[in-house]
Amino acid sequence: MLDAIRQFRHDVSPLDGRAVFALVYAAVGLTCIAYLKDVDYLRPLLSMTRAADPVAAASPNNNLYALVWWVFVSVFFYFVVPALWVRVVQRRGLSEIGLAFRVEEGFWKLLAVCVTIMLPIVYAMSLTDSFLAKYPFLKISGGDAYLSSTLLIWELIYFLQFFGLEFFFRGFLVHSLKPSLGIYSIFVMTVPYTMIHFQKPMPETFAAIFAGIFLGWLSYRNGSIWLGLILHCVVAFSMDILALYQKGSLF
Repeated sequence: MLDAIRQFRHDVSPLDGRAVFALVYAAVGLTCIAYLKDVDYLRPLLSMTRAADPVAAASPNNNLYALVWWVFVSVFFYFVVPALWVRVVQRRGLSEIGLAFRVEEGFWKLLAVCVTIMLPIVYAMSLTDSFLAKYPFLKISGGDAYLSSTLLIWELIYFLQFFGLEFFFRGFLVHSLKPSLGIYSIFVMTVPYTMIHFQKPMPETFAAIFAGIFLGWLSYRNGSIWLGLILHCVVAFSMDILALYQKGSLF
């Protein structure tokens, strides 16, 4: 056994430590999100402690508190943990992994083109039963209106989740792998990014492949996740609004 451990250490010692950490953490972080985001999975764990149920104060007419818990878990593992690792352990600035506060030339023109292309696609998807069954994540019952402060709060919180997601995939993963893998880092990142869409409608999952490659390339080339973040938020908001409109629940 000791010989195997020594051989393993010998084999991995020449590897880029940043890339190794990014890939191992991707496996760990995504696993934690997949399980801990589910409040029903969490309750038995909390019952053994003094911690409060995260949705104990939830309104019986919506699932906002459960969604807030999901966003909290996602942002913690997508952003907080890798950001702290990069800043404290690796002693690098977050601007090196996608959070450079600059707008490259042609940013707004490219964003307008992407939105113009995506919105008709989202509208077409909103006509399908699988789309309407999935969106919006916010569920309101008891006769309460969807177009309310509850929906606004949810959309703002939802955008935080997309910030964490873009940082993790297009920032942390792409730029941690870039020194050792080069442009292959885009395609490596796209695999787990596609897999987190497996519970969504099939057209959306296939679209995630192309979106992952394209947004990964933009971040790889420009060192910034901002275009992808804005595009993601615009598309997500339009998906929710169109789903509610098609269901006749918007007003």
